[in-house]
Amino acid sequence: MRVLMLTSYPPMRGGIAAYSAQAVVALRRDGHEVVVASPEPSEADRVIDVRRRGAGFRLARLARQCERLVVQFQPEMLGAPGTSARGRAQALLRLAAGLWAAPSSEVCVHEMDYGEQLRARIFRAFARPIWKLANQFTVHTEGERQDFAAAFGIDEERIRVVSQAAHLLRRTDADRATARASLGLPVDPVLLLAIGFLQPHKGFDRAIRAFAGLDAGQARLYVVGSVWRDDATSRSHLAELRRLAAETPGTELREVYLSDEEFDRWIVAADALVLPYRLGWSSNVMERGMLYDRAVIMSRVGGMVEQGADRAGVTLVEDDSGLRDALRQAVRELPTAR
Repeated sequence: MRVLMLTSYPPMRGGIAAYSAQAVVALRRDGHEVVVASPEPSEADRVIDVRRRGAGFRLARLARQCERLVVQFQPEMLGAPGTSARGRAQALLRLAAGLWAAPSSEVCVHEMDYGEQLRARIFRAFARPIWKLANQFTVHTEGERQDFAAAFGIDEERIRVVSQAAHLLRRTDADRATARASLGLPVDPVLLLAIGFLQPHKGFDRAIRAFAGLDAGQARLYVVGSVWRDDATSRSHLAELRRLAAETPGTELREVYLSDEEFDRWIVAADALVLPYRLGWSSNVMERGMLYDRAVIMSRVGGMVEQGADRAGVTLVEDDSGLRDALRQAVRELPTAR
């Protein structure tokens, strides 16, 4: 089968780009021909940005040449935060042109902004017939399936639940000691890791505050990542992370954009991942931790509740107090679990 995948793609940044790259590997391994189109120049075969004029025509023409269109969707495909409702509607219509032209189509919904305001409800009503053009949908949790079906009037039988871990590949063969040495990390302390884009909703500031008071001789907390975009909110949050890290013994903030291999090397170096998100759908970072048998401490929010439930090594926390208790328990127990 010839498949067209519309998605962000490496070296574009973000978990969806990484997820899509591994999905492409899996499709090609199964014998499919895959054409990748991304919204900006990348390792993809084509550039198609539905936020731009003419993209609908180009997407439809390419979709007709393939047997299936797969869209890896998240809200910023339609516009960055602050984009007008009109701008997002125009982008969605361009995407609709591809869904209409494709012989068959699938939309993989990684995130969806439903909203409760009147404008959001109007936009959902506008989007409903467009999403119904797709033959099939993929989400990552049962809760997301129910939310998407209810919001857009989609039959749940058309929505598959596929784990974030479905296509994961290991990117490093390093062991814990080798990974720590390569990253300049101490050998003995319990290493707690908050990793990913430095965005307010990731809650890495919560991790630092919860870590305060722990013995820096026994444990270290590393916050590792880069800002998603250079705007006032991101700059303010980054300044707060810098301040907190400087004031909290045993904590280090490393501001760096990581390759896939470097990202996994940090996970291998760690004893536990700390993901105290304020908002979340499902977590690719959690699944990468599971891939390397690392403990995970994460918030009980959104689809992450279902994702982490009954998973060995995953601790779900309700609030800041629960987060502090989980970190202290990890520092007590992880040295004997290595």
